[in-house]
Amino acid sequence: MTASNVKKRKSLFAIRALSILLFLSFLPKEGNAQKKVEALRDFNRVSGDNRDNPRGFYFEDRHHDLDKFAGEWEGTGFGGYQWRTRIAVQKKANCTRFPIWADALGLELSIKKDGKAAITPTGNLIPGTSFIQGWGLRWEMREGAVDPNIYKVLFVMVNLTSLIRRRVELRLYINATHDTIVIRRGYTIQIEHSANIPDYIPLEAIWLRSARYDA
Repeated sequence: MTASNVKKRKSLFAIRALSILLFLSFLPKEGNAQKKVEALRDFNRVSGDNRDNPRGFYFEDRHHDLDKFAGEWEGTGFGGYQWRTRIAVQKKANCTRFPIWADALGLELSIKKDGKAAITPTGNLIPGTSFIQGWGLRWEMREGAVDPNIYKVLFVMVNLTSLIRRRVELRLYINATHDTIVIRRGYTIQIEHSANIPDYIPLEAIWLRSARYDA
């Protein structure tokens, strides 16, 4: 092989390597995968338009639907359990293991009976916090739209001894004056056939009053 051919091959290799580097530079980085911002109320529509995988979208609470839920709330529920929760808006939370972001509610929850703490959800926490991550505004199929006054929270509980897993959806209904939240149970997923729902999960509605109105 002549020196001229060697030089040509090296030049061709350099061009190919440069082309690959340029191609890779245009690929989206995982940390910058966000490609479009949509309203939180439009999550279901956008998800449907993207085959239930709105990868890379950020769903922003443009209508400030979440703000009215924020604050401290307390009340006594089914079985005499005393509920107290602090709710805060989490901006641009990573809601799934895929790059999908959304403004969400985080719940810091305390449930007690006779002064003793009950078992609280141990899963679905916002990473690095003690907040249970909210699941989003409720979609009303009949109206074909979300209800901005109903917010869903998925309780994921794991018994560390038996490793029994159970999931319960709770729905937070806020009233027109924004001083009362009513909690009702939604659907239940029992991962194991022997899973039992804790007795503090409401069979009937729980009324939580804003702690800001306490005397």
